[in-house]
Amino acid sequence: MATPQTGAGDPTRSLELLWREFGPQPSRPGPKPKLTVDRIVEAAVKVADREGSCFGMRSVSAELGVGAMTIYRYVPGKKELIDLMVDRLSRIGDDAPDLEELDWREGLELLAEGTWRIYEAHPWLLEINQKRPVLGPDSMAGYDFSLAAFSAHDLPDVEINLVVTAVMNIVTGTARQYLIRDSVDEAPETAEEEWWSAQGPYLERAIASGRFKHVARFSDPQAWNITGHDAMRYAVDRFLDGLAPRMEASRRAD
Repeated sequence: MATPQTGAGDPTRSLELLWREFGPQPSRPGPKPKLTVDRIVEAAVKVADREGSCFGMRSVSAELGVGAMTIYRYVPGKKELIDLMVDRLSRIGDDAPDLEELDWREGLELLAEGTWRIYEAHPWLLEINQKRPVLGPDSMAGYDFSLAAFSAHDLPDVEINLVVTAVMNIVTGTARQYLIRDSVDEAPETAEEEWWSAQGPYLERAIASGRFKHVARFSDPQAWNITGHDAMRYAVDRFLDGLAPRMEASRRAD
């Protein structure tokens, strides 16, 4: 199946739907409509959590208990719906701290941890090609939230963008290695434990051959016991270590 992508539908319709609350609100007499765009987005996220990014619109209709064509009265198609779903999952919670009140490093660590938790809860997001970013209200609010980490520093705009992009790339790249789910169409034939068990004899013979002397020097069996979160935090922490001199040099005197 083709990989879904943001920005693949009608940009005008996507933007109208993303920013619907900022436009004039039509007053319609009579009973309230059975569905809303918000309800459709929430249902689609639930379906994607179960089925992955290649879910069908019929599954969303079934989740809502409506006819297959009903949701098209509210959303033109899946491409526009993907934009709405990605934007919704960028929403900053009401309990989020104000990054202006924290040190820059604490702020970027919170950004990394929050992004990791979103991927853990919704791993299908890792299957979405986001080369064209979703520029909706929740995505913009999320980016505005991250920029607050730099409020006490004098850095060029492009450098701030590069720092945020680097943190996000570290988290997303690590999440793709550890959290992305198996494809339904090309699922592995063996369970994870069985697959690793099959590697054992070959690895033992490889080490015994003497051809891999640096690997053979590893004496701690726990050296391979690394979680995805461990890998993500190590990479983020070392990046922030390297960034620290630049951030301290750019700190405003006040």
